[in-house]
Amino acid sequence: MMREPRITSLLALWIALLVSPAFAGTTASFQYPLASFSGPVESLWARLAVDPERNEIYTLRQRNNDIRIYDEHGMEIFVFGEGVGSATDITVGNGGDLFLLTRGYQTATVQLLNYRGEHVADIPLKNVPRDFAGIVPDRIQHQNGLLYLVDSNEMKVIVVDEAGRFEKGYDLGRAIKPFIPREKARRELSATDWRALQLNNIDLNGFTVDAQGNLFFTVPVLFRAFKLSTHGELTDFGKAGSGLGKFGVIAGIATDEFGYVYVSDRLRSVILVFNSDLVFQTEFGYRGNLPSNLIVPDDLAIDGNGNLYVGQAAYRGVSVFKVVHRDTSFSRVIEATPINEVETSDRNIEEVEVSHPEFAVDLGSDEASTDSGDSSRNTEAVGSPNNEEGQNE
Repeated sequence: MMREPRITSLLALWIALLVSPAFAGTTASFQYPLASFSGPVESLWARLAVDPERNEIYTLRQRNNDIRIYDEHGMEIFVFGEGVGSATDITVGNGGDLFLLTRGYQTATVQLLNYRGEHVADIPLKNVPRDFAGIVPDRIQHQNGLLYLVDSNEMKVIVVDEAGRFEKGYDLGRAIKPFIPREKARRELSATDWRALQLNNIDLNGFTVDAQGNLFFTVPVLFRAFKLSTHGELTDFGKAGSGLGKFGVIAGIATDEFGYVYVSDRLRSVILVFNSDLVFQTEFGYRGNLPSNLIVPDDLAIDGNGNLYVGQAAYRGVSVFKVVHRDTSFSRVIEATPINEVETSDRNIEEVEVSHPEFAVDLGSDEASTDSGDSSRNTEAVGSPNNEEGQNE
């Protein structure tokens, strides 16, 4: 007489596992760190770029003033450093051409390099309208024959062709105004509250453009990531918290050919994965000293083979993860079936909402603290991940 309820319970458990985020169709496994023949290559928050034609990965190490090229197996094949002393970002164009963004005092220059890193030409910006003429970009990305230049502090983007001719511009700061707390809510915060101070200096951190021309970016102080479609529709995703799938202090963002979105979280030291509908799928990494762990991950890049590259702090270098998306059509059918008595497994995970105290990372070690006092020159306040000193560190 007890046999039928037991079978029903097992069936319910099986269905619950199928619809849980961990079984939603995405898995990630650590592969290796980027390395030379001498061993893993150390780097501190390296900027990353992928050559889509060859699946080669480029790293810009700002502190070391060099650019390193790795093959699809993560082994170093070339390195150069001439002329990259003030570089802030790098991207790869068609045929292996490189576009290097260098920044000076209130100025920025786009340089065209050949595949050997030899300077070919400077690319002057042309016909930039007045509303965008004053930006000083610190990020650059090549997509579909166009260059996207991003001023993280002003939250403005200009799009130019490879000759520097202006095509269009985006004022992302204006676009996200509906998501910024109103003045009344901000006045309720203490004048010394770190959240009030940050809301006076909103900027973006991660930025990417997918093959369709959609813009994705992260705004750490709002605990949100955004998608701006080619039709001008702005969608936000993510929620502040310390539980599964929640945002702490988010940083880099990347997309793959299937429309999946990857977001790095500096505070939680994880990579969060969302599907093309911006629904959370899974997360991986977690702070620790094992090879598969991460320490304050930042910039992200993914190649055509499903290799996700993660730049991180504490001179941990760049970690490579293999991401696999299984066919989720079956689980979608099950999710459409009414289930009244089964809760998905993620609801059983205890969550702790956090108010995000000042979080600092010692750039010379693996240690982190929540010290709210004045930080030394060797410490970056991760709560404000895009300040000038932090990027130079």
